[in-house]
Amino acid sequence: MIGFTLTACPGKLVGEYSSEGARIQIFEEGGTHCYSVQFSFPFNERIGEYTFKVIEYLATHQFVRPNVTREEMAKLIEHAMGEVEVPRNLRAAVKYYAQLEASEYSLLTPLLYDTMLENININGVDTPIYVDHRKYGYNIRTNVVPTSRDAVLRIIGRVYAVTGRPLNEQYPIQDTFILLSNGALLRFATAASSRVARNAPYVSIRIQPPKPVTPTEMVTSRTISPLALAYLWQMVEAHRSIAIIGATGSGKTTLLNTLLLLIPYKRLGIAEETPEIRLPPSFENVIQLYTSPMYEYMREMRGSETAIYLIDLVKYLLRARPDIVVIGESRGREIHELIQGILTGHGGATTFHAESPREMFLRLTGEAIGVSPEQLSAFNIIATIKRLEHGRRVVDISEFVWLEMFPDVRPDEEVDIRGERYGLVRVAWWDPKKDEVVVDLGRSLWVKRYGSVEDIRVRAEYLHDLTRLSVFDADEYVSAVKRFKSGLVEVFV
Repeated sequence: MIGFTLTACPGKLVGEYSSEGARIQIFEEGGTHCYSVQFSFPFNERIGEYTFKVIEYLATHQFVRPNVTREEMAKLIEHAMGEVEVPRNLRAAVKYYAQLEASEYSLLTPLLYDTMLENININGVDTPIYVDHRKYGYNIRTNVVPTSRDAVLRIIGRVYAVTGRPLNEQYPIQDTFILLSNGALLRFATAASSRVARNAPYVSIRIQPPKPVTPTEMVTSRTISPLALAYLWQMVEAHRSIAIIGATGSGKTTLLNTLLLLIPYKRLGIAEETPEIRLPPSFENVIQLYTSPMYEYMREMRGSETAIYLIDLVKYLLRARPDIVVIGESRGREIHELIQGILTGHGGATTFHAESPREMFLRLTGEAIGVSPEQLSAFNIIATIKRLEHGRRVVDISEFVWLEMFPDVRPDEEVDIRGERYGLVRVAWWDPKKDEVVVDLGRSLWVKRYGSVEDIRVRAEYLHDLTRLSVFDADEYVSAVKRFKSGLVEVFV
């Protein structure tokens, strides 16, 4: 294959589906999975030789231009095959591989369009590509092996060319994102040069599916229980602020996105560095803003736009008067603006890189971010999510209480932050023996003050029913939530 080779996957076939002109087969042997891409036509040297001639002809005659449609490309390839005299018995296969090579992302196209994948990791040349699969687990070897650095860079270079980011010896490390025609968001992080990488290029591609993960999917996968999700639903509706914490790839943004699907009747203001939060069209009263940073290569370019950072977006959102201010991921001083919004009556939700609430507090109050101990009282609930071997789990939901304001609270854990005493009250936790998220609403301070145990249980039963009925479509789920809030609750049999 042009710049790639396909190896065999050992074991027995345990799964199979289609992705953009190829069959994806999952093999399993000894508890280890292998991801196999099977193209529509077997590849051999003669097919490769003629495919190269067709591509060379198209490039030489400058037939390939930006925004060419697939139909136009097919006609151009048909013409080129006639000109380079491709034998008739090889034309179907040559056309297939030439179209893959000439349009979009070449032979990586089936992987990039596979929304069952979470990550694609290209680890240089002559080593297999690895993937993280939503169903079959993490760090799965594929049968696709890049054999040409130039071939990989040619494909990845198309992505960076579209987004306007340089990827070359001067700027060998770059990140960018694109939206595919199927609606999926792809985030690329690339180390392209041997100047900075031992076996360049290294490419990590994070895939955000076209539609958000619904509560049904979260409950079915045992990431969270209906009762725990109903608790978070009522609290965010009551404008209690929520921080979702965890390590990279733990599912923080996915959990946040799922929670937002439960409040389509609220005005949302969302600020992100990249557009990861996906809301269906039925969300009409929403503002979604993205940063526009000034990169080093742009500084000497005439007419470059002014940089717009997360802190600028959050300041604007507070003037736009949303019910709930959402920061996709808080990393720096933009969290000060979020805190001010929460303290003035807005609801707030964000994600933060931390393994535990204590680590979150230490990082927030450190010199880099500089939140004062008193300002931490703006955060009411902290949900911790982890990626375990058998999937993602919400392992802890705790209420964060300023003990000076609520001296009668008996917390599970006291945290002294530069003289200010805070308490963590565990409301939910993951039971590894039962593999479920257990909830004790009787421990909750915020439910006593701002909610209702009975209402949470009604919501949990409704979420359970929607899960039992396999309501996976986001639009359908949002419609059901709106009916619930309007009092038009279905009777499920």
